[in-house]
Amino acid sequence: MGSTLHCGAARRTINPPLGIGKIGGRLFGEPIQAVESDLTATALVLDGAGGTVAIVAVDLCSVDTAVALDLRRRVADALCVPITHVLLNESHDHSTPALPGYYAEWYEGEFKQEYLATLRSGVVGAAVDAAERRRPARIGTGWGESWIGVYRRELRDGAWVLGEVPDHPIDSTVGVIRVDDLDGNPIATLFRYSAHPVTVGARAAVASSDFPGVARDTVERSLGGVALFLQGCGGNVNPRVGIGYEIDCRDTKNRVGLELGGEVVKVAAGIRTNTKPGERTPLGNVPNILFTPWAPVPAPGPTPVAAVEQTIALAYVPLPPLDRARALAGQWQASLDERRARGAQDWEVRVAVKMDRWAKRLLVAVEAGGATFDLNLHALRIGDVAIAGMNVETFFQTGLAIREQSPFPDTFVLGYTNGSTAYLPRAEDQPEGGWQLEGTYALPDQLPQFHPRQVLALHPSSERRALDATVALLRQLT
Repeated sequence: MGSTLHCGAARRTINPPLGIGKIGGRLFGEPIQAVESDLTATALVLDGAGGTVAIVAVDLCSVDTAVALDLRRRVADALCVPITHVLLNESHDHSTPALPGYYAEWYEGEFKQEYLATLRSGVVGAAVDAAERRRPARIGTGWGESWIGVYRRELRDGAWVLGEVPDHPIDSTVGVIRVDDLDGNPIATLFRYSAHPVTVGARAAVASSDFPGVARDTVERSLGGVALFLQGCGGNVNPRVGIGYEIDCRDTKNRVGLELGGEVVKVAAGIRTNTKPGERTPLGNVPNILFTPWAPVPAPGPTPVAAVEQTIALAYVPLPPLDRARALAGQWQASLDERRARGAQDWEVRVAVKMDRWAKRLLVAVEAGGATFDLNLHALRIGDVAIAGMNVETFFQTGLAIREQSPFPDTFVLGYTNGSTAYLPRAEDQPEGGWQLEGTYALPDQLPQFHPRQVLALHPSSERRALDATVALLRQLT
């Protein structure tokens, strides 16, 4: 289509079969019994000088790296573009199904395969639909603020708990990308915020798009076009209202979504892509009152579009001795057998399943003499706008640091991108005295055992390496 920017957007529904389990250990692991609000895959396809890129946002919690790679490859094949030009971002909504690779029990295997087929169809279909709707476009950006999030690592009675610290800083920024046709009519509105979508809590046995879905609906009703929610760096941020406690959480979900969506509408309404303030001038023969007419923006020139991707190996903390690894594997197998035999509560069995699988992974790594964690880094450029993502749960401080050091005037930093397989805490967020193999932690970011590909806690230097590598990747796009 040439070097002038062309864009199209589309959405498909990706609702799961009832009975499929959600991702969860101590919470959010029960089967889905109803669909409270549609889960969706929403795609934006952009052409410019440098090729075509696709951004796909999905209402899912965590996608295994292999599944994410398969989805991206299918989109890339359908659009005839390199896989590097396809970015997949998860909302990290906990009221969504667990996919293969995330604790697929035998009684859920058929459900998970059925849902994987639905997901593939929805993701690829949304991207193909978006490509077919491409038309000449311009983009503009803006930033707002929302305080729907709260820092969640609370120190209570000398121990860290998953709580709320209202006076702690967060990343309150709401990043907005407005994509319009040449007449200024919205094609798509992308908005980025950093917070866990958990207003629909663990007692609600439903599939729900949570507050991002309400925010999207608010934007679309107000502005038109298609809205995409991009999850930022919310690894240590929960909703200010807390994790939903009630069985019916719709009122809270709707309020939080309206608050975020309202801010997006306010910012997007101030972005003009087809007009700009002209020379101040009097109206008619009234000489002492000046007016500012809106002047048309010149026809757009070539818009650079590019993508780069890199995988780096991160180190874990030191592995334990072989005899200790063997003992852990035996202990957790015995614990799992015992809990099943006595009919323990579902959450107790889920925890034992995850710990048993982790202990087996650890033993394999020790027997092999070592292991590393593959961190995927991905960056897109659209004109003067950059989007950078990682396949981890990134903390808000990391996102702010990358944005500050980026060579682009507008950089949207995302976690949960092209998969989500670990937390990435900073060195100063590690447990006091370092992470302990047999430690009992309340914070999910200190429980690497619950991630199906992780072996141990990441080395404290990992976040710094990821930050520096992401900034270097962004510089490659300039």
